[in-house]
Amino acid sequence: MMASRRIGLLGATGYTGRLVADELASRGWPHRLGARNPERLGALKQGGEAEPFVVDTGDRGRLTEFCDGLDAVISCVGPFAQLGMPVVEAVAEAGVPYVDSTGELTFMSDVYDRFAGASAPVVPACGFDYLPGDLAAAVAASRLGMLPREIVIAYEIHDTRPSRGTARSAIGIISSARTVPRKLSVDAPEGQLSAIEVPWGEQLTVPLHLPLARVKTAIVVRRPVATVLGAVAPAGPLLSPLLGLAQPALMRLADRLPEGPSEDVRRRSRFRLLVEARGDDGARSRVLVEGSDVYRLTAVLLVEAALRVSGSGAMAPAQALEPEPFLNAVSGELLSWSSY
Repeated sequence: MMASRRIGLLGATGYTGRLVADELASRGWPHRLGARNPERLGALKQGGEAEPFVVDTGDRGRLTEFCDGLDAVISCVGPFAQLGMPVVEAVAEAGVPYVDSTGELTFMSDVYDRFAGASAPVVPACGFDYLPGDLAAAVAASRLGMLPREIVIAYEIHDTRPSRGTARSAIGIISSARTVPRKLSVDAPEGQLSAIEVPWGEQLTVPLHLPLARVKTAIVVRRPVATVLGAVAPAGPLLSPLLGLAQPALMRLADRLPEGPSEDVRRRSRFRLLVEARGDDGARSRVLVEGSDVYRLTAVLLVEAALRVSGSGAMAPAQALEPEPFLNAVSGELLSWSSY
């Protein structure tokens, strides 16, 4: 880890960006804050030797200037499918390590395809979506004692309200999904829970470092809900075109949401990730990740990832970071993890 890294943050005045800016300021490291609105940029906390930098991500020359002298760049510029790619291009061309907060699967896939040969690490999805799940899958696999044939990652989330940006991303994921939802049973420390399969980002990240494992991602739901969703799953292919047609209307509804949940609401939220690696002989290895305030946690994860990321080319978090040391480094008030 380079403790002296000078980090740049793009999208610093958005909801997640402001939390990342606060995290950088609280750590007291020199950093550069990039956004296109000078008034909103000036209103950010300026501690820790912060350097405000007015930049429009559509201006390639200005993006290149932003990258000059930096040791890593964090991007919170979303929606990523619309606005994020010019940032990746400029940062990769400058040879600067890149991490971002995306949860958008199409964008992630494009980054993996286009930047496999980058000279510096290019690592999307380093926030709550989907860094903890990806690292926990790597830990569970390493403790299995054999190559896993299957990885299951189940999210259990309570009292979490999405930001406007998260809602937009979720609508895009659901509208483009081709996965037929299926009912699953997942093992928790207290026993089996019902879940429904969903197309989450670990289906893209985990195969990059565990290419032989089948990856299932799911959301824990109450048993009656899982039963109903499992029953209507065969109609999924018929509903998918309808969801695509409804996307513009859903986006307009998302635009009416508050920019993000309040601090009190964030603090009340809780999550668990139940991660299991399964071997051919019935062997099981399980990792539990739990915590609260996924937006503030995302800020912590992004800053820590920017400090620790290494390697070259487009990678999953578990390829660019050391899974167990990283999870240990971010453990505390917002996150804890253990085997079970």
